[in-house]
Amino acid sequence: MQLTISTWNINQRSGLGRQIPDMVINELGQLGADIMCLTEYVKEENHSLFCSSLQDKGYKIFEDIRSLDFGNEILIAIKNSLISDSKVISIDNDDNNPNFLRVTVNISGKELNIIGTRIKTGGKDIIKDFKERKIQLDNLISNLPTSHENTIVLGDFNNGFFKQNDDIHSYQGKAREFYSYPLLKSAMNKAGLTVYTPSDLNSWKYCKLDHIFANIPISNENYSWEFLKNPDYKSQVGYPDHAILSATISL
Repeated sequence: MQLTISTWNINQRSGLGRQIPDMVINELGQLGADIMCLTEYVKEENHSLFCSSLQDKGYKIFEDIRSLDFGNEILIAIKNSLISDSKVISIDNDDNNPNFLRVTVNISGKELNIIGTRIKTGGKDIIKDFKERKIQLDNLISNLPTSHENTIVLGDFNNGFFKQNDDIHSYQGKAREFYSYPLLKSAMNKAGLTVYTPSDLNSWKYCKLDHIFANIPISNENYSWEFLKNPDYKSQVGYPDHAILSATISL
C-alpha cells in the first residue's frame, strides 16, 4: 500500500497570527494527502472551525488535548477511511522537549507510528540555543517507539544551514558544532531511522529545515512553494513561511 504524507510549518508563532488563514485549509484540500502534519500550529480563534473544515474533507484530527496557552503545537490529520484504530501520545512541552505528537494508527492491519515534531528555537545566546536544540533531539529520540515498529518522524528540525558534503566535524567553533543536520542525521540513523530530505529547493529561506525520518520505504520527497501563488497569501506572521514537504510512503 502506498500513501501520501505531508508536513507544513504554518507559522502562527505562538498566537501572533490570531487566526489560521482560509488559504491554509484551501491548500490542504487541494493537496489531499493521506496523512498531514502541521507544525507551529496554535489553538487560536478559529481552531474549532479549522478542524471542522478538515473533518468535512474526510480527515480525523489528532491533537494535544492539553491547553498550552497559545503555544506552538503539532496537529496531525489522517483520512478517516484509512484507519481502523488509533491512539495519541504526547510528552511534556517544556523547554527541554520539542513540540511532539505521536499518533499510532492501524492501516489495513498494519500498525504505523506517525510522530510530528518541531525543535524549538530561542534566546539571544546562539551557542546556548543550539546546545538546547540538541537536548530536545535527545529527548525526541528517547520517546521514539522501539526500532522494530513502523515509524515516521516528520516536521521542522531547525538544524541550521548545511551543505551537501558537510559532516559532524564541519562546524568547529560555531553553534552548529552542538546541533546540525549531519548530527541530526547521524543520531536518528543510530535510532534506526533514515533521513529523507529533498535535494532541490529549500524549505525556509536559505535552509532545509523540514525532513522526514522513517524505517519504512519513502520515495518522491519534495518541497513545494506552490501556495505562494494563492491570491490570498500574505507574507506575514500567521501565514506559512516554510515549503510543504511531501512524500510517498509504502506499507
